[in-house]
Amino acid sequence: MFCPRCGTESLPDQRFCAKCGAVLGSAESPQSAAVPVAAPTLTHPIPDGGLTLEEVIAWLQSGGYAAKVVTREDGKRHIESWSQGTLFNIFTPGCQSGRSASLELVFAFSSKGRFDVSRLNEWNSDIPWGKAYSDTVNDPCLDMDIALSPGGTFESLNDQFAAWNKILSAFIGKYNLR
Repeated sequence: MFCPRCGTESLPDQRFCAKCGAVLGSAESPQSAAVPVAAPTLTHPIPDGGLTLEEVIAWLQSGGYAAKVVTREDGKRHIESWSQGTLFNIFTPGCQSGRSASLELVFAFSSKGRFDVSRLNEWNSDIPWGKAYSDTVNDPCLDMDIALSPGGTFESLNDQFAAWNKILSAFIGKYNLR
């Protein structure tokens, strides 16, 4: 399915466009993609400039996810959370005044270099939402970026996070990364 406003491809069960936030038609209504859709009512807008780490943690915890801030040796902070029993990190690139306009969700699996990274090209050609790559020791990693500003809503953030959970589960299952 493609967004009727900006043309961005979306997952079949996604309700809002990941790029512009427009309401997407349902799979049961094929005409809905051809009809222009009015902008969604911003009943739960994300603050201008995005979210702070603390707001991201509060949002995750309100959805039943454990989350904590981790401070690296260089002083940079990010969030650790868990989905389906799997640890992943949330980074906030380009923070301005403590607010991040985007989130970078990252899963890295330690295979001690025994993973055939050539298999990741197949993933990247089939699943455009989650970028797969290998780290410096050939361990598989999965990355998904979520734009929060300008004009983001918590409804869109929830939809994109649901997509992350599905993509993460598929990635782990496809490569048997437990």
